[in-house]
Amino acid sequence: MSRKTLMAILGIIGAILAFFQQQFGLSLDSTALMGAAGLILAYVFFEAKLDFKRIQKGVAKFKDPKFWITFVGVVLTALNESLGWNLPNEIILTILGFLLSLLFGKDFIKAKKAKA
Repeated sequence: MSRKTLMAILGIIGAILAFFQQQFGLSLDSTALMGAAGLILAYVFFEAKLDFKRIQKGVAKFKDPKFWITFVGVVLTALNESLGWNLPNEIILTILGFLLSLLFGKDFIKAKKAKA
């Protein structure tokens, strides 16, 4: 079991106990607060650095045009339905599908050229 999993479990238990504090007859304990602070500091000094490195590697995904075209399509379709814009979904999906096929086709051609 990793430290993050253990901290998540302890955090959930702490949140539940804090929520039901009066029902369980609990009072504020300075030892428990110091233990929680120790867990938070251990996470920040040891695990947070690794998490930031993992997040920075994943940022490149958000710069991909395929992601943004798909995102815009989902948001536009949802707004169209919820706000009653009456835009034809078939046209929206056709245009977005065409743009995505161009982008994926470009990647496919790049991959073919790289193999050759």
